Amino acid sequence: MRFKAALVSLLVAGAIAAAPLSSASARDFHHGRGLLFGLLGLGAVAAVAAATIVTAPVVALAGPPAPPPYYGPPPGYYYPPPAYYAPPPAYYAPPAVYTSPR
Repeated sequence: MRFKAALVSLLVAGAIAAAPLSSASARDFHHGRGLLFGLLGLGAVAAVAAATIVTAPVVALAGPPAPPPYYGPPPGYYYPPPAYYAPPPAYYAPPAVYTSPR
């Protein structure tokens, strides 16, 4: 029993230690991005611009994209009625005397 209590308390202490002590912020004033981030961003912009320019003629010659397949319900139509209607099935009368199946 003491082992379980010690294990649970260690897990709780680890969870509290792993939790951040400051509030989360998506702004940039806490940490500077630095020179490396700026150079990587500039390289990414140049790569996207070059790919756009290189693939522009292919996109222009390909034409508009094909429409997606139709996944709706089937069209509403009815089959023609059959030419022959069969008579209703015949039912037999119950036997006159019911006996035990033994």
